[in-house]
Amino acid sequence: MLKTHSLAATFSAIAVLGSLVGCTPSTPETPASQAPASPAASASKSPDAKSVATKTEPTSKSDARIIKVKIDGLETYKHPSGLFQIDVPKGWTPKENKKPNEVIVLWFDPSKNALLSVDVFKAPAETTPEQLTSLLETFLKQTFGSRPGFTAEKPIQQKDGSVQIVWGYNESLKNVTAKVQGNSFISRNGDKVSLITTGGVADQIPALKESFDRVVNSYKVDPTVAIP
Repeated sequence: MLKTHSLAATFSAIAVLGSLVGCTPSTPETPASQAPASPAASASKSPDAKSVATKTEPTSKSDARIIKVKIDGLETYKHPSGLFQIDVPKGWTPKENKKPNEVIVLWFDPSKNALLSVDVFKAPAETTPEQLTSLLETFLKQTFGSRPGFTAEKPIQQKDGSVQIVWGYNESLKNVTAKVQGNSFISRNGDKVSLITTGGVADQIPALKESFDRVVNSYKVDPTVAIP
């Protein structure tokens, strides 16, 4: 009988996502005169404004040795500070990484073959969509660029003004090799920057897409709440 595997080790780099992004507020700013307001700050979200991409090759087949992720409905998570809320898969336990002036919350599915992360930190006085895109590109390259088979797709402007980058890399665990795929969205919400990531085994993403779309589109941040 084939032994099922969890790719927990696959997400070791993702688990430190927040600590790396936590350095971003010190990123040099473009002078205010060159920085028009971000459309993400004022755009109202429509249903399915964000869309999780699927990049699985048509001929790829799911490896039966990898535990299959199942999402059985969503439930609303509200951060204790009231800063944000988001609908998350039932049974996914949140883990908060505390950092000064930043809120980072991670969720893993029970098999640890999929994850959700939310990172919120104070934005510079002015931040353009181009700056946000560059920030996300740099973060992904620095975090995952050394992984085998790393790829990052071209940035995609979403309907709500956020920017999406689809990324992936190959992960080997014992005698199992799998493609990991992530969808990261970055946006400005008032005086805050939000980074939302969903990720998992690439050939499982199509089955999770509908739920992940609902998750990322349910995100709401309260601009009146200070980052604790």
